[in-house]
Amino acid sequence: MTQKQILFFEELYTKYYSMMVQTVLPIVGSRDIAEDIVADTFFILLARINSVMEHEQPVKWLFRVLKNNAISEYRMQCRHAAAPLEENILRTAEPELIPFSGMLPKGLSASEQRILTLRLAEDMDYSTISEILGISETACRSQYSRARRHCAELMERSDDNAGF
Repeated sequence: MTQKQILFFEELYTKYYSMMVQTVLPIVGSRDIAEDIVADTFFILLARINSVMEHEQPVKWLFRVLKNNAISEYRMQCRHAAAPLEENILRTAEPELIPFSGMLPKGLSASEQRILTLRLAEDMDYSTISEILGISETACRSQYSRARRHCAELMERSDDNAGF
């Protein structure tokens, strides 16, 4: 790690660690688990330090990862079988070893994979995505909604077939 990366990490850790634990504690109900979730979040930060340093809002990114980790833990504790699509796709308990598109179910078109990746993995808003894709923002929202629905259907089918 470079000195700049170390300073960036230390600044976020020092400034936000306690706040992050206090944020997660009511969700998971245990200080030990809350501290583990925060530690996992900082581990993910380390794994993605370069992209987070370039992120427009690194603190927002950090708390989004924290939220996703906390929701994942809460769902696991409650043993809920079904979670919204974004929570299934945005699992961040492990560093990204495979590209986001590799986590999507087979059967999605290239355009569906692209819009889901831009929205969920890259955390882009609809106006930015519409500019990238050269379509209106309304069309972008519609395409994202259809891609999300198709992805959920494919994931559900995959879960149904997993037991056979």
